[in-house]
Amino acid sequence: MSEQPATGSRWWHWGQLLGFNLYWWLAVSEQMLWPLGLLLALHLLCSPTPWRDLRLLPLALFGCALDYGLTVLGLFEFDDGFPSWLVLLWLGFALTLAHGLAWLAALPRWQQAVLGGFGGAGSYLIGVGLGAVHLGSEIGGWDIGEGSWSGGIILLLIWCPLLPLLVRIRVMLWR
Repeated sequence: MSEQPATGSRWWHWGQLLGFNLYWWLAVSEQMLWPLGLLLALHLLCSPTPWRDLRLLPLALFGCALDYGLTVLGLFEFDDGFPSWLVLLWLGFALTLAHGLAWLAALPRWQQAVLGGFGGAGSYLIGVGLGAVHLGSEIGGWDIGEGSWSGGIILLLIWCPLLPLLVRIRVMLWR
C-alpha cells in the first residue's frame, strides 16, 4: 500500500502534525470546544484539499461509535457522559491521517499495527493521567481488574488492528 502523502508541501504536513498535537492537548487537558472548532476551521481554510478532507467524516464517525461502544461496555468512564470534545478529537484525528500522518500508508501493516497499538493506547493512558477519562474495572460485565494496565492492554489489542484499518479506509476514501 505505497502511497505518496496527500497533496501539499512538506511544511503543511509537519505543521498539520504539530498542530494536531496542540489540538489533542486542548481537547484532552482543557476540554474547551471553541478552540477545537477554531482549529478545525483553520485546517479547512489552509488545507490544500478541503473538499477532499470532508470525505473523511466517516472515519471520525466510526471512531466516535467505537469509543461510545467502549463507554457503554464500561471500559471508558467520563464524568459528564460521552464528551463533545472526544467527537471533535476524532474529527481532528481523521484529518491528520490524511495530512500529518499520511506517511503511515507507505508502511507495512505490521508497522502500522505496532504504531497504532502503542500510540493509540498511549494516548488514552495519557488521557487517564490527565483526568479526561477513567478506565473501568470491567468491560461488558467481565471483570478486567483495577488500574490502567488491564485497560491499557485492551486498548493496545484494539488499536493494533484499528490503525491499519483506519489508514486503509482513509486511502479508499481519498481515491
